[in-house]
Amino acid sequence: MRDPRTGPGLLIVEGRQYWFCPEGIWKLKVPPKPGLVVEVRIDPAGKILAITAAPESQLADRSAESSSSLHAARAAGVKILRKIAAKCGVPGLVRH
Repeated sequence: MRDPRTGPGLLIVEGRQYWFCPEGIWKLKVPPKPGLVVEVRIDPAGKILAITAAPESQLADRSAESSSSLHAARAAGVKILRKIAAKCGVPGLVRH
């Protein structure tokens, strides 16, 4: 989300960008800010009808998904480093 106080707001929903002005559609008590997870209702023409708070369950799912992705990335990094160490040896990795 791009902050609408510096110009039109911008939301990215499923990879698609939507410009918005908060008047009439922003249904949260907190002001818009980047990184805020929201739920967006969009009409068939692609116009934003409402922006509301994301359900707590959706936030928990997103947090679990993020944690899972981080774990997978770390595991992949360790695997790559082990392959390099096996090929070059540990002293070959530590050069000044």
